[in-house]
Amino acid sequence: MSDRKSAAFPGIVSSFALLGVLATGCAAAQGAEGVKAEPAPNLTDVKRSIVDYHDSGRWEADIAAADRRGQDYLARRLSEGVPKPAIVLDIDDTSVSTYEYELGIGFGFEQESSDEFVLARGPVGIPATRELARFADSQGVAVFFVTGRRENPEMREASLLDLREEGFPEPAALYLRPTDDHEPSVVPYKSGARADIERQGYRIVLSVGDQESDLAGGHAERGVKLPNPMYELS
Repeated sequence: MSDRKSAAFPGIVSSFALLGVLATGCAAAQGAEGVKAEPAPNLTDVKRSIVDYHDSGRWEADIAAADRRGQDYLARRLSEGVPKPAIVLDIDDTSVSTYEYELGIGFGFEQESSDEFVLARGPVGIPATRELARFADSQGVAVFFVTGRRENPEMREASLLDLREEGFPEPAALYLRPTDDHEPSVVPYKSGARADIERQGYRIVLSVGDQESDLAGGHAERGVKLPNPMYELS
């Protein structure tokens, strides 16, 4: 979980993005004589809307709907005889949820505490993605995990334990972001990992993630975007 990921769910502004909106609104009010700025969303209200989205069950339902569309597409491609099929799954907030961590810090981010949460195996499995992974595995599809968590022995072990304890099939491979990768975007790393999987002869039918950056860069037939109103990673 070393590098936080991105994304805003439609209609909900992330806490960080909201700060920019507030700043922009203030500048507009000062710089446009005689023009009243539109009121910016209230940060407390935005955080409450995220909690309501989670607690109402709508978030889980939206994830399930997206994963089901992915599974339906995978099933169709398998019926067509796609050779050496594979799927690629992100981990945080795609396969397992870090909501309790985000809730506890008020939907912000602090690197050390984030890593501690992961190493303590705080994340819990996301049922719909687990179902998708199990379906793929039962059909002989290779299941790869590509995460923005940084590569080190402790993080690799914790990530594998997360997946096993939450009922995911054993990965065909687990990719963690190299410690010497300092690119401002995760897209080169994640698309590069998918390209590496293709070089092994696999056909990546699905790539599933909660960020647009999980899916960008090609090397997959279809991308499946899960909702995440908490944070954004470019």
